[in-house]
Amino acid sequence: MLRIFQVFISVLTTVFMLPSMIGLGLFGTGNINENTHGDVRPDTWVAVDGLGRTLPAYEEVGDRDDEKFVGLFYWTWHYNFASGYEADNVTEILEKNPEAVRDFSHPVWENTPSGKPYHWNEPLFGYYQNLDEYVVRKHAEMIADAGVDVIIFDCTNGTYTWEPAYEVLFKVFDEAINDGVNVPQIAFLLPFSASQDANTSLRQLYEDIYSQGRYKHLWFMWDGKPLIMAREGSLDESDPYEKEIIDFFTFRENSATYFDKDNSITKNIWGWCSSYPQTKFSTSLFGGTEQMCVSVAQNAADGQLVAMNSGGNVQGRSFTHGDYSYSYKKGDEIVTVNSSTENAMLYGLNFQQQWDYAIECDPDFIFVTGWNEWIAGRHDTWQGTENAFPDQFCDEYSRDIEPSAGVLKDHYYYQLCANIRRFKGVSEPMKTSGGQTINIYGADSQWNWVENEYFHYTGSTRDRDADGWVGLHYENHTMRNDFKNVKVTYDNKNVYFRIETAEDITPYTDSAWMRILLDTDMSGKSANWEGFEYIINRDSADSSTLTVEKSTGGWSFEQTGTALYRINGNVMYLSVPRAALGLSSGTEIHFNFKLSDNMQADGDIMDFYQNGDVAPGGRFMFAV
Repeated sequence: MLRIFQVFISVLTTVFMLPSMIGLGLFGTGNINENTHGDVRPDTWVAVDGLGRTLPAYEEVGDRDDEKFVGLFYWTWHYNFASGYEADNVTEILEKNPEAVRDFSHPVWENTPSGKPYHWNEPLFGYYQNLDEYVVRKHAEMIADAGVDVIIFDCTNGTYTWEPAYEVLFKVFDEAINDGVNVPQIAFLLPFSASQDANTSLRQLYEDIYSQGRYKHLWFMWDGKPLIMAREGSLDESDPYEKEIIDFFTFRENSATYFDKDNSITKNIWGWCSSYPQTKFSTSLFGGTEQMCVSVAQNAADGQLVAMNSGGNVQGRSFTHGDYSYSYKKGDEIVTVNSSTENAMLYGLNFQQQWDYAIECDPDFIFVTGWNEWIAGRHDTWQGTENAFPDQFCDEYSRDIEPSAGVLKDHYYYQLCANIRRFKGVSEPMKTSGGQTINIYGADSQWNWVENEYFHYTGSTRDRDADGWVGLHYENHTMRNDFKNVKVTYDNKNVYFRIETAEDITPYTDSAWMRILLDTDMSGKSANWEGFEYIINRDSADSSTLTVEKSTGGWSFEQTGTALYRINGNVMYLSVPRAALGLSSGTEIHFNFKLSDNMQADGDIMDFYQNGDVAPGGRFMFAV
C-alpha cells in the first residue's frame, strides 16, 4: 500500500455505542436511510456460496448487536493509474510464462519501468476506473448487504486524497440512499507518520468536506466526532486553525506495522493489517479491546515484511499459523478444510483464522483489509526479492474480497458476510404466514392481509458507459424491470406471488423475462443449479401462463407444471401449484427464492451481479 504508491507517484509525476448514546451520535451512526423504501433487511437474507457454505442465520448468531462495528479498507485511486496504463494481469502472464516470475528483464514484461502497476487478476466488473458510477453503485449495494458500517479510504501516500474519486462515490452513495440502500459511511486513513504530508491532507479534507458540512450523513462518527485515522501530532495545537481541526475529529493514530504486540499499544492507536494473532489496539471505555484487524492475506513471512512473490512462508490466502482448520456443513456432510485441502486458496483459511481470533477477543471495531486494491507495482528488487510484487501478486498471494472474474469468484465475499454476522448478529426474521387464498384476477386489496413482504432496492443496475484502463470501455444497458417488493402467501393448493416493479412491466415476449428461482430442499441433496431446484419462466411465457421446471442437475431442466399469471401495470400476480414445486399440500411450507429479469448468461450465477435486475442481489435469497 504505502511502499508501492510512493514509487507509482514518482513514476507518474517524475463503540461502541450505548443504547442511550445512539441519538447523540457518539459512536458509528449507521442506518442512515432506515425505512425510506420499506424494510430492506439484508441480514435476514439467506445464501449458500459456491463452496457450499451457508450463511449463518438468526438461530446461530442471535440478535444484532448495535455496539459492534465493521470497517472495510477501500481504494479510490485506480483512476490515477488507469488513465496511463493498460491493464496487465500477472496471473495470465505467468500462466503462459512461468519462467518470468523472478526475471525483471524477461521480454514478457515488455521493458516496463520499476513500479509499473499490475493487476493480480481481473475484477468481476472488469478493469474499471473508480470514476465508473456503475461499479461504485454495485459496491455500495454489495458492501451494504454484507453489513459493513464504514469504508475507509487509502490516502496514505504523499498528500493525495483522490478527490475526483471520493466526489463520484459521495454522489453515487447519495443516490443509492434514495433508492433504499443503507450504504456504509466513510472515513479516511492518512499517512502513517506525523508529517507535513499528513498536515496537508488533514487541511484538504477539512476544508473540502468537513468544515463545509458536505455529505454529513455519510461521516462515520466515533466518540461523538467524525473518525479519522491520522496522527494528531501532524497539527500544531498552538495554531488556532489547526486546533480547530484537532477538536473537530476523533483521531485514531494509524500503525503501519503488522507486528505490534498488545503490550506495546497505548490508547488511541488503530491498525489496518496485522499478523495472527492480531494486535489488540487501544481500550474501550470499559476496558475491553477497542479495535482489531482482520485481513485476507499479509505480505509477511516468519515475522518479517516480504514481497508477496518472495516464496517460502508468505502468508497467502491458504496460509495458517499452526495446525489450523475449520469445518462447515454442506447439506448433511461436514466439510473440514486446512492448508492441505485441494484448491485451499478458495476457502480463505488465513482470513478465517483471523476472524475466529478477532471474534473471540470481541473488540468494538474490526477493520477488514480489504475490498478492491487489485494492483501492485513490479519492482526490480524489494526486500531481497527480485522482480518483486510487494502487496499483490496472484490469486493465492492477494488480499482483495471484491469478487473476481477468475477462480476466486465471490467466495471471499460470502465469507465476509458470514463472519460479520457472527460478530454482529442479525435482525430477527419475519414470521412466515400462509393460509391466504388469492384470486390473481381479483382486486389487489386481497394482498392487504399478507404479512410476508420482501423489499429491495430500486436502481440496482444503472446504465454503464465508462472507460476502464487504457484501451478498454465498458457498457451495460440491461436494466429493464426494476424489482421493488414482493409479497408471498400460500394455501393448500398454490403458492401466490405479488411482484411490484418501479415502472410498468415490459412485454412477456422479452427474453429472460421475470423469472423466479426457488430453493425448496435446504439439504442440497436434490438436483439443483447453484442451490435452486426450481425455476419459473425460464424461457416459455405466453400471455397467461409460465412453465415451472425442475433442475435435472445444473442449468438443465424438465417441466413439472404450469403457473398462471396476470400483469397489471407495474404489478405481476402469480399462482403456482404446490405440486409443481414438489411441496406437499396441507402442510406449512418453507422455501427460499429470488427474482431475476434480463439475465444475459444463462447458467452463470455471476451474471446476477452484473446484468438486468435481481432481488435480492448476487446469491442472496429471500426466505419464506
